[in-house]
Amino acid sequence: MIKWFYGPAAVAALVFAGTAFASQIDVNTNTGNEPSLYDIAHDSGLPNVNSNSPQVNAGYWRLGLTNSSSSVLEATWTSNYNSATFGVYDPNDPSNRLNILGAGTQIGPDVSGTTGYLKYHKSTGKFASYYTDSSSKQYGLSSADFGGDVFGYFLTIGGKTYYSDSKLNGGTDRMVGYEASSDGKGLKNEYLFGWEDGTDNDYQDYVATVESVKPVPEPSSIAMFGVGLLMIGFAARRLQKRDV
Repeated sequence: MIKWFYGPAAVAALVFAGTAFASQIDVNTNTGNEPSLYDIAHDSGLPNVNSNSPQVNAGYWRLGLTNSSSSVLEATWTSNYNSATFGVYDPNDPSNRLNILGAGTQIGPDVSGTTGYLKYHKSTGKFASYYTDSSSKQYGLSSADFGGDVFGYFLTIGGKTYYSDSKLNGGTDRMVGYEASSDGKGLKNEYLFGWEDGTDNDYQDYVATVESVKPVPEPSSIAMFGVGLLMIGFAARRLQKRDV
């Protein structure tokens, strides 16, 4: 009979496996007269997003089954609102980028009616991006080759560029993500991304919703998760042999 007693190694393995993926980011909601990120999420159709909601803080992403994604700027609460560019970058060369959305039209909710689009063409292996205004007219069509279908998100604001991969920010998290809730208010594979351009960690300086994307676990995270499971199996096997 196996006695389910976990020694230090097994407990460490459980923790190791459980934390192999990105951890929660502490979002500051003490924003004074400005709405918090959770308030913006509610106004954007994701009403159940709160401090207890699981975050999806992946550094890299892929498009969904349609190989097409749309993005909308929901709000900008920063003095740098008129100097922002949101887009995607090549994981192998962060300077290789495609713009999707531009600056906010004012501090607060965005009212421009602009929607940004990102498409991946399997036949050419290239990404293409453009945006439309309220009349659905297309602007800014451009393309780039990232050497595959994986990309990261970036935000250039106030003369600085921040990345979804925290390692490119010197280890500082600049983007926090939330998946649409399952109560019918959001779409499947829709996410809300909140960006931080300063030091107060409110993550509502630039907030966009993005549809039809999915996170890509980093190879190192997958490896760590596998090692954690192996450690658990090894510890359980030792305990089984001890109790035979």
